[in-house]
Amino acid sequence: MSELLYGIHSVSEALKAGRRNFEKIYIARRRSSKRLAAVLALAAAKQVPIQSGEAAVFERLSNHIHQGIAAKVSSYPLVDLSAILEKSTADIQPAFILVLDHIVDPQNLGSLIRTALAAGVHGIILPRVRAASPSPTVSRVSAGGMEHALIACVTNVSEVLKRFREKGIWIVGTVTGSSADLYSVDFNMDVALVIGNEEKGIRPLVRKQCDFLVSIPQTEPVGSLNAAVAGAIAIYEVVRQRSGVR
Repeated sequence: MSELLYGIHSVSEALKAGRRNFEKIYIARRRSSKRLAAVLALAAAKQVPIQSGEAAVFERLSNHIHQGIAAKVSSYPLVDLSAILEKSTADIQPAFILVLDHIVDPQNLGSLIRTALAAGVHGIILPRVRAASPSPTVSRVSAGGMEHALIACVTNVSEVLKRFREKGIWIVGTVTGSSADLYSVDFNMDVALVIGNEEKGIRPLVRKQCDFLVSIPQTEPVGSLNAAVAGAIAIYEVVRQRSGVR
């Protein structure tokens, strides 16, 4: 099964990651830049066929922003949960896994994936249904970061968290209004950080698997933070603590 990646970053990072099969790259005529030339050089090195056409071709291929480039590629390479656990075990740092409990907005998902990748998260867990998936749109929002991330889509998030707990991984869920704040938890341990749905937050069955429920301190009259913003704050609190910064 193939899909269409679009935009310089998504196509470039997919080429660099080497995890997808490239069928063809489409380039709009009369579009040139140093960044585009760099992508074409990567494609040539991997012997990917390149087709040049009018910009109208892209409108038929995709209704999204394309920056003059698109690529027909194999579907996104999801991983098994075991691959994420193996990566976390091999690292000298404690395990750091991001669990996204039914994030539905592709913009939020793309932003969270890019933040997680920058922070050194070992892997990302997504529900298989009723949630945003690792789509070309998410790849574009993540500026191609998704192409390097280890992402597993699972049927039952709470069962996965139960498995983590059995392996000694602590589960920290972020919720609004918790009496414990984010900064009260010691993240110098194996941890799975759970970020909930944009409207309903973390679901009850998932909450039950959490060892800690924490909130991000904030002042009134601001309501709950955007999921991507809240996730970024929580992710980098883990990074801050593990780097020894006070």
